Amino acid sequence: MPPIARPKSGSNTQSYMFGSCGALLGESYFSADGDDDISKVEKELVLSWRGDPLQTFSDWTIIVATSEFDSRTYHVHKSILSVGPRSSRYFSRLFMKGCNQYNQSQSSTRIELDEQDADSFPLFLDFMYDTSPDADDDESLTLNVNEDFTTSNAVSLRHLARVFDCEGLMLAVNKFIQKDLSLKTGPVYLEQAHLYQDERLIESAKRLCIENFSRLDTRSITRLPLELFRSIMTAVIDRSKSAHDISVEEEDALSYHLSEVVCQYFEKHPDRMTVELLLELTNESVMPKIASEPAIGFTALARELNPREIKSDSDEWRGLVALCQRCAHAVVGEYGWKDFNITSALEEYLYGPCANDGSSTKLDSLLFATSFAAALERAQNDYQSVDSGSSKSRKQTEKNSTGER
Repeated sequence: MPPIARPKSGSNTQSYMFGSCGALLGESYFSADGDDDISKVEKELVLSWRGDPLQTFSDWTIIVATSEFDSRTYHVHKSILSVGPRSSRYFSRLFMKGCNQYNQSQSSTRIELDEQDADSFPLFLDFMYDTSPDADDDESLTLNVNEDFTTSNAVSLRHLARVFDCEGLMLAVNKFIQKDLSLKTGPVYLEQAHLYQDERLIESAKRLCIENFSRLDTRSITRLPLELFRSIMTAVIDRSKSAHDISVEEEDALSYHLSEVVCQYFEKHPDRMTVELLLELTNESVMPKIASEPAIGFTALARELNPREIKSDSDEWRGLVALCQRCAHAVVGEYGWKDFNITSALEEYLYGPCANDGSSTKLDSLLFATSFAAALERAQNDYQSVDSGSSKSRKQTEKNSTGER
């Protein structure tokens, strides 16, 4: 029977002896430190694609090319890229194919990516090389959100996850986007997803923008490509028409907001504007009310369409005249006739800065100013007919006052 460790008699302090069962002594007789004849390991040296390939024993090289003359080289490890929950099936298949071939001298891969994806590629490698204790846990499939995953590169990383068949990265990016998709980032994700033809993300970001259109930053909407902008506007309009519980005030507010967004978009992208598109997005059935500032903007935009090329008896010309009339109504109704009149409009379009911008002639200005003036006159008459204090009544009052003097 092996000896048992017993306390030493006659003493308050207990000391123990080792038995063969490995009982603990009061002091350690063996240090856990390494032996002197064993080289110390550099604790800061971690297996990484960023390290010296000779010191990390890199066994594969990835060349990422963005053009014929621009490329970046990464020294990686096949086991990291091809094994584990963060691995890439693309590289796993690539390495397996190389192992099955008789000639195994190949040790590099050339990949062509665009600039944005090439910039994101190091983050893709960082993800696969993550060696944190919980790296294999589904709940920890993420990078440092503050430094690595951002709104601007998330869609690119999602694209890389799809191209290189990395399920772990796809899950991590999806988790980030789920938290990051908001009123502020929605239009950004929509534009990026459109660029990458990411239909799933397009659908999600587009639905957010449509359902929260009035709360979005107008500047972010005006940055969208024409195809996306047009689809958002159309969907917002269709949604408002089909809504049964929308009040008149809410409908008017949406119409005013639409006029501001459409006007700012074409002011920012005049090259994308056509007569058909302008009339389509400002049609009275689509935009029954126009805010006063966009009203002035629309008249300037319409002038840039070069009215000489539009036939006077065409639907386009009649549509532009009707738009000018509605804009005149909006301006007169907001500011009153004293602050906005035909003379000032004529002078602005005939002799103002916009008449000398080189993109149109004074004949253009005259044609537009004439049609605009006619619309203003009609709007003035309509406005005065419903105004209790019409000009005729005011003149009669002034005449009576003069007679009494």
